[in-house]
Amino acid sequence: MHCRGWTVGSLAGCLLFSGIGGCASLDDYRRVEAQNRSLAARREALGQQLFDARSANEGLRTQVGSLERELNVSKQYIDSMRSENLLLADLRDTAQAELEDIANRQVFGDISISGPKLPEPLHAALKRFSDQHPSAVVYDAPRGTVKWKSDLLFPIGSDVVKQASVEAIRAFADIMKSPEAANFEVIVVGHTDNRPIVRVATKAKHPTNWHLSAHRAISVSSLLQKNGVAPERIGVMGFGEFRPIADNATPAGSVQNRRVETYIVPIGSLVQSTRPMTTNGKG
Repeated sequence: MHCRGWTVGSLAGCLLFSGIGGCASLDDYRRVEAQNRSLAARREALGQQLFDARSANEGLRTQVGSLERELNVSKQYIDSMRSENLLLADLRDTAQAELEDIANRQVFGDISISGPKLPEPLHAALKRFSDQHPSAVVYDAPRGTVKWKSDLLFPIGSDVVKQASVEAIRAFADIMKSPEAANFEVIVVGHTDNRPIVRVATKAKHPTNWHLSAHRAISVSSLLQKNGVAPERIGVMGFGEFRPIADNATPAGSVQNRRVETYIVPIGSLVQSTRPMTTNGKG
């Protein structure tokens, strides 16, 4: 009996111990399972971060490629600009040389008046002519120009040369017909002040100062022709009020601006354009 009782007690203790041991293993299992779930979630999060990082890296690679292409384009542009700068430098040097050449020539408006200075006999004749008519003309020796004072040549608003000035123009024509001037021609240029034409009769004949300046130049050229200067040796221009040499706000300035200039230039200085006309008559 005693033996049996011990066996039964021992068995109960063993069962109790197994029961306690079995409960501890279940908690461990649950704890491990929770850890596994946490690790799985962490792994999934890391996987998403890795995917995002790879996507960002691919985007950066695309940006790098785009920047490299832009850099290549910029390098090509810089090379092109350097080439243009070299070309511009050559053009600048060429233009500078041309300007230095032009500085040694007379330039009037759109006409380049080039050639040697007036020969001494012609210069002397023009100087004597100017000295004989000091109130009517001014001789500009360096430019080879004889400036006529319009107030002495023409009545106000008229293109009819005053009779008192006809003799002076005849004397000038004689100089242009002389052997000393055989290789020269004359350009007659009219100018006015800036006072508008208001008289009806005057405006009918000379609508603007431009017309009046040109008509006055034509009148002088006509007198030169009547006195023997060949028409092919005469050119005519009119600048109206647009080339003043003094202030039109003063009476003295207006008088200076009302003038006719005659430029004495070597024959061939003015070259006719060979550009063909279009069918509509415009060059």
